[in-house]
Amino acid sequence: MPLTLRPSGKSQPHCFVEKVNSPCRCAFTLIELLVVIALIGILVTLYAPELSTVRDRAEKVICMSHLRSLHVSLGAYLNDNEQWPQFPKDSNGDDVDLTPQQEDQFWLDTLKEYGAVGNVWKCPTMSRQLAYQSSAQDWEGSRLDYDPATFDDNPVTPRRYQGQPWVMEKADMHHCGGLMIRADGTVQSLQEALQAAGIQVQAH
Repeated sequence: MPLTLRPSGKSQPHCFVEKVNSPCRCAFTLIELLVVIALIGILVTLYAPELSTVRDRAEKVICMSHLRSLHVSLGAYLNDNEQWPQFPKDSNGDDVDLTPQQEDQFWLDTLKEYGAVGNVWKCPTMSRQLAYQSSAQDWEGSRLDYDPATFDDNPVTPRRYQGQPWVMEKADMHHCGGLMIRADGTVQSLQEALQAAGIQVQAH
């Protein structure tokens, strides 16, 4: 026998809108805002050293990449000209005395057509530190943070010893004695080079 559903009593209308006597809260209270700010400050304090370490490592990797790019440029110049780049000479055949700025400009001009342009000459750590100094903006464009080695005009000399440096950092920006790239294309720090030579290096 089929069942038949019958409404019992009066059906109550469904209400989908509820009146709220209290006003809607649409913003943080001052105490809640202060608590959030305090929590953010605590998190920044806890993780700032780790973030700084990650940043330093990333800048070191970029610096090593710049050294490899300069190594490629110098190798291409050496192959094309069969000698290492030579500083200008006077009428007697002696090297002309150049100021540090003139030496930097010499390397910029010499290796420009071999791809050594722009930020490839700049260490990112040095650039970050100089960004806070307004006086550094005047020479930012011509700044070179890497110093190529100088060899005679014998094409064999630059590659005679695979361990001799081709390019070095001008300053110890990564707390390792300064980075360098050797003739064989290996990047290492000055500390590593000294230790490989059996010279004890005191860590700072």
